[in-house]
Amino acid sequence: MTPLGTADGLERLAVALLIGLLIGLDRERAEVRKAREMFAGVRTFPLIALAGCIPMLVIERTGPWLLVAVFAAIAAIEMLAYRRAAEEGHVGATTEAAGLAAFLLGVLAGAGYLLLAGAGGVVVAVLLVAKPRLEAFSLALSTEELAAVLELAVITVIVLPLLPNRGYGPWSVLNPREIWMVVVLVAGLSFAGFVAVRLLGERRGLAITGAVGGLVSSTAVTMAMADRSKENTALEHPAAAAAVLASTVMAARVAVFAGAVDTGILPRLLPAVAAMLVVGAVGSWLLARRGAKEIVRAGERIRNPFSLREAALFAGIYGLMLVAARAGGEYLGSGGMFATAAVGSAADVDAVTIAFTRIGAASAAWRDPAAAISLAMVVNTFVKLALAWTRGAPVFRRDMAMALTAMAAAGLVAGAAVFVWA
Repeated sequence: MTPLGTADGLERLAVALLIGLLIGLDRERAEVRKAREMFAGVRTFPLIALAGCIPMLVIERTGPWLLVAVFAAIAAIEMLAYRRAAEEGHVGATTEAAGLAAFLLGVLAGAGYLLLAGAGGVVVAVLLVAKPRLEAFSLALSTEELAAVLELAVITVIVLPLLPNRGYGPWSVLNPREIWMVVVLVAGLSFAGFVAVRLLGERRGLAITGAVGGLVSSTAVTMAMADRSKENTALEHPAAAAAVLASTVMAARVAVFAGAVDTGILPRLLPAVAAMLVVGAVGSWLLARRGAKEIVRAGERIRNPFSLREAALFAGIYGLMLVAARAGGEYLGSGGMFATAAVGSAADVDAVTIAFTRIGAASAAWRDPAAAISLAMVVNTFVKLALAWTRGAPVFRRDMAMALTAMAAAGLVAGAAVFVWA
């Protein structure tokens, strides 16, 4: 094989050194926080990473034995350090585990997998630094929410691979594996939003609840903010700003889901999405400026949105949307598709988005599906306006009426313009 060049070798050493330094910085700070010595810090971790990298640089000459010997030496040092800490009454092996990770990432860097090694180093460092937030998140989870996490894992790694990958039903549009993949996608994004609210939203204000809660459910955020406006009239403007921001995030979420299915729809869908995004962002900003700068407990009304029941319900709605959208297009033309999208969006705009994007991908005709999804966003916005009007305080209702009507009008005009002229 061609000998490793000097420049390549130096690059791999540099990446290993930076990985070790990144991990070591947190361990050095942890030593200060805990007021006790640890076996490795800001100097030792870079050395450990280099110890994994160097044998890989010369492996063509030495074979794997040098790597094995160095690993055994590092492992022995860590075992002694762990035993010493245990004898002193310190339970925990985070630093020792981080040392092993640094060594293995150094091996990856030495083998030339620089991007993978760098990404792994960042992940390890983030896990170390985020310990307080991760512990707080774990303690904040209820038994039901922890069960929901396990259920999400079950539907992803156990149920999904077992489902048949073929079409059933009318026009063979019902593919169990594809439908469940959509369930996993939506449930995963909703759960990510829930985690973000729990990690970032505590005592950060209503704005974070609206922005991140919109990933979970903009409808749920709207109802929660409407109730908040009645509980405390001083928060009517901030609550409206949060609800409008959640609807703005909903528009972005629609674009993400559509693009995840097929990017071909985006040129015809993005004008309506962009119009609603811009109007919603401006409206939310204006309302936030007018509102009282109250600090409240954000995210307290956002609960983990995932459960097996919700997953099955979404799968049913999505499958129904697939059949209804295809039937509407076959028998009623564009009008049937639009009626299906408008009615379906009152229940779940995500299901409508993904179903109509799949219809467009199958026919490579994007005009009608994009217009139907645009209409679904508009109808869903009016549904939230109706909820806000029936549940919120007077000022909240007025703010929501102005902002959401402007958003819906912008989306309708942009969607219609693309439908007519594109």
